[in-house]
Amino acid sequence: MKLTEHNEKVLQQFSEMMISRMEQVKAGDWEKGWLGAPRGGVPVNINGKAYNGGNVFMLMLDTAIRGYEYPVYCTMLQANKMHAHINKGEKSMPVIFWDFIYKNAANKTIDEAQYNSLSDAERRQCAKIPVLKSYRVFNIEQTNLEEKQPDKLNKIKAMFTSPADTMDDKGMYCNDAIDKMLDTQSWVCPIRHNKPSDRAFYSPASDYIVVPMKKQFKRHRKQSEVYADGQEFYSTLIHEMVHSTGIESRLNRSMNGRFGSEKYAKEELVAELGAARVSYELGFDSRILTNSAAYLDSWIATLKQEPSFILTVMSDVEKASKLILDKVAI
Repeated sequence: MKLTEHNEKVLQQFSEMMISRMEQVKAGDWEKGWLGAPRGGVPVNINGKAYNGGNVFMLMLDTAIRGYEYPVYCTMLQANKMHAHINKGEKSMPVIFWDFIYKNAANKTIDEAQYNSLSDAERRQCAKIPVLKSYRVFNIEQTNLEEKQPDKLNKIKAMFTSPADTMDDKGMYCNDAIDKMLDTQSWVCPIRHNKPSDRAFYSPASDYIVVPMKKQFKRHRKQSEVYADGQEFYSTLIHEMVHSTGIESRLNRSMNGRFGSEKYAKEELVAELGAARVSYELGFDSRILTNSAAYLDSWIATLKQEPSFILTVMSDVEKASKLILDKVAI
């Protein structure tokens, strides 16, 4: 895929955000998750429309890094149309999307309407070339929309009311939707979670998941930490669920990399970010797993050398996340 200089700068910005978060993890004993305290739900624009694709995770990450309260964004034009403005000195976030250039049999560029008017036989003779495009957005905290449109903002914020915190009899976090999925075994493959295990894993050859029992994750005594131990159980489970989406009969990711290889490291990154993405939407934080943190140097080096790597990773993260969220009733 050939990228324009503008697109390279956009992907560079995404990569630098990821590297910044990874280097924070490397710097010390990082007990927080990738995305911090979630609101539940996905980032939306000022009209309540959800962003999609890799933009979902990147806007979640932008919200976390900059400490915004809500993942609600708008363009400068949208703000201006509501008689508001972007605050002086604020920096924007790119939102990416794919468009197409159409060329007919004579290699002449035609527009989408002309392409759609062609017969099936004529379309087969055309070239449909994907083109990465982007536009810029600002979080609502970077604007004066709170002053100009308080009623509209209150309606948007109401979309992010997080589920009530619940805990089990051990004081660990509970997620009713995931518990129901486990009880009914309604995931795409069996999940073994009711017997002690010294590790969590997904077996592609046998197509099943094994995770330690939830009580095995209780490692702390302080109530807030015990509660977070419960969240770690669910994020570990989701990590393995992401792995299970990658086989040929599902999302067909490259799953044949050996431990320590670049392919293996990429799959671990997809699983780690997928767990963070799903956890955020379900309303809880996802700790960075110890085994995933071992790949930080590899991930950072790859992102520095090849910023476009973030495109394929985020595409895989979103596809896997959607498959999981479709199966887990919120």
